[in-house]
Amino acid sequence: MNPRIVVVSLGPGDPELMNYKTVRILKSADSIILRTGVHPVASWLKEQNLSFSTLDFLYEASEDFDQLSNETANFLWKKAGSSPIVYGIPDPFSDDTVRALFFSRPADGMLEIVPGVGYTDTFLSLSGVLLPAADLRSVSSCSLAESKSFNPNISLLVTEIDQPLLAGQIKVFLSDYLEDDHPILFLHSGTSPLSIPLYELDRQPRYDHLTSVLIPASAFRSRQRFVISDLVEIMDTLRAPDGCPWDSRQTHQSLRQYMAEEAWEAIAAIDEQDPDHLAEELGDLLFQIVFHSSIGKSFDEFTIQDVISSICRKMIRRHPHVFDNTVCSPSELSGKWEEIKRLETGRQSVSESLSDVSSALPALIYAGKVIKKCRQLPFPQRTAKDLVSEICRTAASLDSGDPDSEKDVIGRLLYLLAELSYQNHLDAELLLHHEVDRVIRSVQTGNFDPSDIQRDRSIEKNVENR
Repeated sequence: MNPRIVVVSLGPGDPELMNYKTVRILKSADSIILRTGVHPVASWLKEQNLSFSTLDFLYEASEDFDQLSNETANFLWKKAGSSPIVYGIPDPFSDDTVRALFFSRPADGMLEIVPGVGYTDTFLSLSGVLLPAADLRSVSSCSLAESKSFNPNISLLVTEIDQPLLAGQIKVFLSDYLEDDHPILFLHSGTSPLSIPLYELDRQPRYDHLTSVLIPASAFRSRQRFVISDLVEIMDTLRAPDGCPWDSRQTHQSLRQYMAEEAWEAIAAIDEQDPDHLAEELGDLLFQIVFHSSIGKSFDEFTIQDVISSICRKMIRRHPHVFDNTVCSPSELSGKWEEIKRLETGRQSVSESLSDVSSALPALIYAGKVIKKCRQLPFPQRTAKDLVSEICRTAASLDSGDPDSEKDVIGRLLYLLAELSYQNHLDAELLLHHEVDRVIRSVQTGNFDPSDIQRDRSIEKNVENR
């Protein structure tokens, strides 16, 4: 006998809201199992002399929602193996155990869902007039508590908030997207919607399986916290014909300098170890990315979705040890990364891959990337002492008096210093930047002495000790 489960919607509590087909199935069922007995329909079933069992015992034994859903599905399919069962739940649309039933269905298992009135329908009849738009997402509290995202531009109905602890988890999750005093609607079957601030979500007198909360959609102009789609909309507004004249006439080339400036300001914030300042500077950098994406969209070049999709594909492709369960030791990761990049570009040799290094990079970063690739060539590698010796010999040749020759020598010295920095696992670009900052501070404090060379010798000492 094939295992068979029929899922019926018990609705939010009123037995009169169950449709005729649901009532007929319940009355003719050999085995009725309710997800929980804490539901008004349980009393109706008793009045109809219909026997049933519940899965409330699984709630007490499960450590989290995923475990509860999986154990529910396994239990039901095992039961259905001996005789067909009718599984009654408040709302199949938002119930995680129904999803688990689909995922764990045996090859010969039969699963039928009977349409019926659910949470969404009932609460929309109570508060639909209060929604600013027709877009609505419905999700169980268990699913939202483990969710990764929320879009405040779309109304959200969160169902089955059956305890204050769960309400608190929902509040913490939403607080990352909304202000603490953002108005939401606290809902319970048979009562009118109650408007409360978000921070009071876990401070209500009553919670059970019939408790829900509705977060009406809100435009970005009415909020102080935002999501990436808000930034895209703001950018589109700025570049619209009736927007900002300066923003609308920008091009990729005209914005080029700002991208570099914002990146370096973010680096400065990292050095300051100031998280709030870093968040602000990363926001400026993100704005540049959205700005270029908006320009790309206006010329049918690319959109922000192309940008996001490109980097997502690349990260998944370059991390097979994470996303494809490919076994790879830490020592193999670097070589694997380079191998994948060569496959992407079609350049198999190190010399060919040098063409992939962008010449638009700042010179010292450009040198560092080239040096890193050259280190893969099958030649003897110079030690730090070898480099210091060559730097000294090269610097001694600056006394030639030939300007053209000295220009080449200085260029060679800069490259050797970049290689020495790489050898010592240091960033030449940042080293020079920090040195310039030191000079500025010394000038501003009146301590500047261009002849002072008796300063920090930490790099020299590091080289000498190698």
